[in-house]
Amino acid sequence: MTISPAASAAPASSQQVQVDPKAQHGTATGSRLPSSELAPQSSPLHLLNGYVTFSTSGYSIDAPASVLTKVPAAQLAQLRSYVADVNANIRSGKLEMSPDGVAVPTDALAGEVGQPTGRPGHPSPNATWRGGHGYIKTHWYGVEVGLDSWLTNKVEGGFWTGAGISGLVAALGGGPYAGAVAAALGVIAGGIQVCQHQNSWTYIYWLGTIGAGGFVCNPFG
Repeated sequence: MTISPAASAAPASSQQVQVDPKAQHGTATGSRLPSSELAPQSSPLHLLNGYVTFSTSGYSIDAPASVLTKVPAAQLAQLRSYVADVNANIRSGKLEMSPDGVAVPTDALAGEVGQPTGRPGHPSPNATWRGGHGYIKTHWYGVEVGLDSWLTNKVEGGFWTGAGISGLVAALGGGPYAGAVAAALGVIAGGIQVCQHQNSWTYIYWLGTIGAGGFVCNPFG
């Protein structure tokens, strides 16, 4: 079930997923997400697609209780925390909102984690980092990671652990989230097999914080 933008008007009694009231913005000042930024059907957060708006101050998710109760409590809690962090980082200047509704890192965040934004001189923020065998992309609901068959086999075989994490960071294209993604993949290595699609690529979605748990995928891709 995908909630369409036409059904996005929430009643006055709806619960706000947005944590920080300073960053709230409704449909009057916010924009709906483009189709390219909707959560995938494999994610339980896809039920919230029609209730997400974004503006220069961050994300706001205004869904009625009837929808929120259909989202697993653990994933909803992760989303609340993630959205609060994203909006706080926008206020502090570590992130900024792109025209297509993606919170992208500025040099302030890249410098903090010791990772380049991926573009010489950083002329503009980046939302996607691509390496020779994979990529990392940020969304309103968390982080998407793609690995080709070669990289998937290496991760599943436990090759990217310890000192090898730096190689995995490079294979994924770097960026400020690559270190956390590489460390998490090293822990869940054997569990990503079910996420491999018919095209031999493996697609993983972290809902909110990147870690050993909390990732989802479409096992029938």
